Amino acid sequence: MTMEYTGSHGPLRWVGLFATKPAGQEMAARLAPWLDRRGVAVVHLPAAGVERQRETRGLPGEAGVVVSLGGDGTLLRAARVVPAAVPLLGVNLGRVGFLAEVSPAEVWDMLPAVLEGRFVLDERRLLEGTTGGQDLWAVNDLVVRSGATARLLRLRLTVDGQLAAEMAGDGVVLATATGSTAYGLAAGGPAVPPDLECLVVVPLNSFSLGVRPFLVAPQRTVTVELVEGDALVTADGQESRPLAAGQQLVARLGRRTLRLVRRSPWPFYEVLRAKLFTTPEGGGRR
Repeated sequence: MTMEYTGSHGPLRWVGLFATKPAGQEMAARLAPWLDRRGVAVVHLPAAGVERQRETRGLPGEAGVVVSLGGDGTLLRAARVVPAAVPLLGVNLGRVGFLAEVSPAEVWDMLPAVLEGRFVLDERRLLEGTTGGQDLWAVNDLVVRSGATARLLRLRLTVDGQLAAEMAGDGVVLATATGSTAYGLAAGGPAVPPDLECLVVVPLNSFSLGVRPFLVAPQRTVTVELVEGDALVTADGQESRPLAAGQQLVARLGRRTLRLVRRSPWPFYEVLRAKLFTTPEGGGRR
């Protein structure tokens, strides 16, 4: 269940800094001494994948947060390596910044309150999937797309065993409400507020004109069977698994959550308008 907790969470003992690109690393170098002067332990999370995994297993046990310095993609990468119980604060050094909403200028004003434990904790349920005996999970989406040959896929979609659609096309996006404003929205799906928990199913370039995006209740299981073709299942654009004809992706909303640090309860519709429904110049709707 998506929930927002407002109030004091107790003073923080440590802050992790996660950056994968030069701009983020430069900001981490500025934040570290600022935090150190306030008696907060600083944990630098290395950029290399193997080192990141090793480093995050050794995070301190006391109360802390990890600050993701980049864009939404950086935050998604941080979510894959930081323990689920650790909240993430996203600082936007990228373009859209839908999940990573705090600007570089705002973070300096926000951090004193965060260090005192005064923030909103926004929890989002994650999407869990299984294919070929291997587990995947995603903050935004699991995507079935044609593989290296880029040929047409034939898919059968079922919900709790009920046939929902048979289609031919480029693939399908299974998105959380959180991820509905990402790839699924670009592919013609709806923008879903995070408190409306559901799975969003968005066909990709379907030749079956009657197959359109649809929503699935949070307790339901969606199965995507590859009838014909050669496909990949990709989680948040970060991790992929092959899917051969006859194999299935079984997906559902899981119990695990992403915990996001917010300044105040998240104004979804205002953010949607500001980030996605206006032109880059702010001159009107797209």
